[in-house]
Amino acid sequence: MIFSSITKWRVDRLLKKQHDGRFRSFEETGRVVLLAQERGLTSLLPVIQELVKGGIKVTLVVEAKHKNNLPVAIPGCFPILVLRTCWLLNRPTNEFLRCFDNNDGDVLIDVSTTGSLPLSYLAVRSKAFFKIGVPKGEENPFQLQILMTGTPPGHEAEKTATPPVKSEPDAGELLHNALFYWKKIGAKENNL
Repeated sequence: MIFSSITKWRVDRLLKKQHDGRFRSFEETGRVVLLAQERGLTSLLPVIQELVKGGIKVTLVVEAKHKNNLPVAIPGCFPILVLRTCWLLNRPTNEFLRCFDNNDGDVLIDVSTTGSLPLSYLAVRSKAFFKIGVPKGEENPFQLQILMTGTPPGHEAEKTATPPVKSEPDAGELLHNALFYWKKIGAKENNL
């Protein structure tokens, strides 16, 4: 954490060097790298099966605070990589990066709901042709961006007797929306 500004500088530098991604349709994709956080993992499980039914292999990268709470195996996901970081630089370890590079895919989908420097580092480092994700800053590596709806700053929800409505979608909803639009963009009848 002490030198995380070095990692942030490296991410910014890689973003400037990054090549423009080429669209990769759902049908052309062989492997998807899915970046997620531990708290959104349970909502992702049903949507991951949609990828698997489409014949796509899934590499799941999970940023977890408690590694004991993660499932050992998820049908259709191989490998499941638990993000290991170097605490000094707040970036993935070299050993983890070698493993990540060996399991990189054609498409990267980042469904993390909060900003994470190590996941941003992986998103920029990935050699995926097409990247989908939630923008978490002004510059981001995603060709297809998922925008999260929320309450504008300064506007608090009125207090009523009705139960509160979720203002932000969870990781499963983000992945479901990303897949919906990704498939629509790739459909031949929608190409202009």
